Amino acid sequence: MGVINKIYTIMKDHPDLKFSVEGHTDNVGDEDFNMKLSLARAESVRDKLISMGIASDRFEVKGFGETMPAETNETAEGRANNRSVEFVRLTNL
Repeated sequence: MGVINKIYTIMKDHPDLKFSVEGHTDNVGDEDFNMKLSLARAESVRDKLISMGIASDRFEVKGFGETMPAETNETAEGRANNRSVEFVRLTNL
């Protein structure tokens, strides 16, 4: 909840700010399952922020499965770090 609370505070203080909430997985298991899992992971984080009072239209949600690893999937630590959610700031052009 630490990072979620920080994002909540930032979004509360900056009502024009929007994020893409992007879920990721490691490469263990079925590729289709990992895609669904990564999306569910991102939706869960978004839903928590909505339940805290942030408007739903301030988010996009994406799941990338195992396609964009941050670290190697060859170690337990790398796989753990690949099971993540990222916040990417959306800008108005």
